[in-house]
Amino acid sequence: MAPRPASHSVSDLGPHYLIHSKLKPPQCATTCIERGTLLARIDAATGQKLTLLAAPVGSGKTSLLAQWHRHSCASHSVAWLSLDEQDNEPVRFFSYLIAAVRSVCPAFDAYLPHRRGADESLDAAIAVFIASLGRLNPPICIVVDDLQMLSTPVLVRAVDALLLQSPAGIRWILSGRGLPPLHMGQLQLNDQLMTLGSEDLNFDTDAIVQLGAQLCHRSLTEDEAQSIRRSTEGWVAGVKLALLAAAGSRDGIGDFNGSHYEVARYLGTSVLQEQEPQLREFLIASSVVDRMTAELCNALLGIAHSQSLLEQLERSQLFIQPLDSHGHWYRYHTLFLDFLRSHLRHDTAQLSILNERASRWYAEHQLYAEALHHAFAASNEEWRLELLERCATTWLRAGETVAVIHWITKVPHNVILGHAGICRSYIASLILSRRFNEAAATLREVEANVSTERALGSVHLRLLHAMLTVLADSSGQIGISSPEALRDRGADSFLIGTLLTLQAYTMLRLNQFDKAWRLAMRARDTFDSISLYSLGYAEVVASLADRAQGDMKAAADRCERMFQMVRGGHRTPAWVNAANALAYMRYEENRLDEAEALCTEVLPLLSVQSTVENVVTAYVTLSRIKASNGRYGEAFQLLDYLHSMLESGSHARFLAQVCAEKLRLLLSQDNLQRARAVALEFGLQRRARSGEWRRSRSYDETWERFGSGYAALLIKQRQYDEARALLLVLRDSAHEVGYVYREAPLEAVLACCYWHSGDIESAFDCLNRGFALTRGHGFTRGVFDEAPSMIQVIAAALTSGRLCTPLPTHYFCKFENVFSQAVPVVTPSPRKSALPLEPLTEREVDMLRLLALGLSNHEISARSQIALSTAKWHLKNVFAKLDVSTRTGAIARAREMRLIE
Repeated sequence: MAPRPASHSVSDLGPHYLIHSKLKPPQCATTCIERGTLLARIDAATGQKLTLLAAPVGSGKTSLLAQWHRHSCASHSVAWLSLDEQDNEPVRFFSYLIAAVRSVCPAFDAYLPHRRGADESLDAAIAVFIASLGRLNPPICIVVDDLQMLSTPVLVRAVDALLLQSPAGIRWILSGRGLPPLHMGQLQLNDQLMTLGSEDLNFDTDAIVQLGAQLCHRSLTEDEAQSIRRSTEGWVAGVKLALLAAAGSRDGIGDFNGSHYEVARYLGTSVLQEQEPQLREFLIASSVVDRMTAELCNALLGIAHSQSLLEQLERSQLFIQPLDSHGHWYRYHTLFLDFLRSHLRHDTAQLSILNERASRWYAEHQLYAEALHHAFAASNEEWRLELLERCATTWLRAGETVAVIHWITKVPHNVILGHAGICRSYIASLILSRRFNEAAATLREVEANVSTERALGSVHLRLLHAMLTVLADSSGQIGISSPEALRDRGADSFLIGTLLTLQAYTMLRLNQFDKAWRLAMRARDTFDSISLYSLGYAEVVASLADRAQGDMKAAADRCERMFQMVRGGHRTPAWVNAANALAYMRYEENRLDEAEALCTEVLPLLSVQSTVENVVTAYVTLSRIKASNGRYGEAFQLLDYLHSMLESGSHARFLAQVCAEKLRLLLSQDNLQRARAVALEFGLQRRARSGEWRRSRSYDETWERFGSGYAALLIKQRQYDEARALLLVLRDSAHEVGYVYREAPLEAVLACCYWHSGDIESAFDCLNRGFALTRGHGFTRGVFDEAPSMIQVIAAALTSGRLCTPLPTHYFCKFENVFSQAVPVVTPSPRKSALPLEPLTEREVDMLRLLALGLSNHEISARSQIALSTAKWHLKNVFAKLDVSTRTGAIARAREMRLIE
């Protein structure tokens, strides 16, 4: 046998040099709870070479491994080594590592070879250690605790080599606060690595309740456990300290944070005091912000190497957590942040400086809420007001009126009145938030003070008064003939455009649709490049005017364009407006899945700053979609919730819409009794007895919505004569003001009323008048939902050839799910006798009638008062659409299709 080369053995150094307690796990605390799930995970990783525990101090790493050791050592060979600062040296480290393995495997014959060079000696030690492991009977597990103590590069390299080169059957478990930079990529790729981090080790509420029973000698409530979980984020040491504090307090579980005496002492001695002075300064200064990035920390401390410090903190597991996968944003653990801030509060001058630096950095990066938060914490009032004006202007133009009011009211009222820009944004936000009394009172205060009135400017006072008037009384009279002319007098363009938009909406409500459209277009031009939110609001009003006049295609195109402008950005009020409008249009186009997806995303984003029209549109649209899918309970819940929201204000028009929706939903389920109860709740029977719908009157949407809902109830009760009389009054009123959007469904409901009463001819007449209003595009989904029997009427009209406005094939494809409900199912026939290739315009039908009289092209031109070339062009289109080539064929085909008599 060859002699062993010169070496240092553990025995040569003497057993008294070894601290044997380092070779055994520490005794578990008597209040330690069993971590069954984590123990099972460690057991399950038996086939992997490395298990890694990396978490901050006090996370329970050692306690967990001690529990696992106690469970496993009876059936497995488990070597244990706890490191300390003195072990950061090769000879000492390997001496203890050899002793740890030998304590469970006496046959382990590794030694420390002696070589001339340190590197040579270390390489030889690694080789001997690995060779000796290979001569043992596996499996063997080696646990090394507190690995953060190893920082010497040669030792880090040695651990790397041991992990990669150790033979099969050797398992390593490494644990530490911040592990050295080991190269574990190869192990990870080979599925030989299992990691447990702070999130895995943190206590959940069940564990907190279990530990609370031991420390507090009672069962914690769910709320108490949740409170401790929130304040400590489940950090094991923090939970234990919180429970001990609660056990010693008469008040039980109270507020617990990082400034608590025991927490501060623990973190001070175990964490902060262990850091170098530069890092301590960084930790305390950076705690002024809730989240941090390297650029922000550089601005706070006036340094340029914050990124390396943040990465060092992350590697050291020093209560810091990355907030993104790129390591760009970080935050401190809640208790650690409280602890650091308790240090920072002692230096008020430095705290103010740091807050102002943070505020200016956030403002530069347009993170305005954070910027203002720190500006109010700093002592520089001039900067605070400058920033507040800038933020208020930005938010107002983005539709964030709630944020404007919230932040402006944080300064004294006299300061608001004394600052023209802030005061202007404040009053405008109050008006747009429908807080009319507060807006009016503030305007009176401004006008009562000459200097304040002069600072705000008479032109802006006029605009604000006009905005208040047009929103508060809905008369449409604002006393300013041309708001745009005020721009030359220094008026704010945003206020001008807002006034035009509000006036356009008022004109819409007064049934002056063309005027509303023109005002909305003027507003849109004013907002161009100023405010995307207000531009969208003007576009929505314009689309409502298009819709009111029956041009659904123009309305849909406008909504589509607006959504394309905002779809890639954040879910701002501009996005909410555009998405909500598009959702409704998708519903009308029978694209229900798309509409539902948009509505579902919009609903949680609606807030007090959203217009009532927006809120109602979203809830009603989603309710109709759910009803169409047979989810009647969910549909009614949405309407009930909307009803409760509207009852607290003056929203008669929208309440009438909710009433009509509820009635139609209940009647679609044949729930007549409950429908009558809803009608009684809204007083519809009383209104009917008073003769509210017997006489024609100027169109009013509240009156019409209540009336159409009551008509649906009458039809269900087979009171056809009364329903017909009511519907005729409503339809004529809508027709009188040109409100095509409501006239078409009223014609449809009237057709259904005639149909059910047996008057088929009148039903077909109403159907054809309704279709004529749609400009050849056919009824939208909303008409079918308001008049479900319309499907049967259309089916009968198609079968008998009584539909005067033929519909293209793609229309039936789009509404296939609607027409499939008809009995029998109606689909357009491909034969010539069914439909023209494309719908004929009114002018083309007139051409056919003149053609049937035997008139020549010249006579048709003269009779129609159009040029001969135009008459020929129309006739050419007629022949093409009817798929004929002669006059005789065109006349025969038109009569066959009942286009002419």
